[in-house]
Amino acid sequence: MSDRVLDLERKMERHSEAIENLERWQAKQNGNLAKIDDRLHSLERWIMATLATAVVSLLIQLLARR
Repeated sequence: MSDRVLDLERKMERHSEAIENLERWQAKQNGNLAKIDDRLHSLERWIMATLATAVVSLLIQLLARR
């Protein structure tokens, strides 16, 4: 019975360590995802600015023909 208890305690310790490792990994991944989100947001702003510039340029060209 005592061996069984010791075995269960060892398994609990390994599980606790594994959970801690997973939580650290998850926190790191969340940080990486936040960086990726910021970069995508910056890219989105750049694309919108380029699109707005193209639309304004097109409008100016159309108005200049009149």
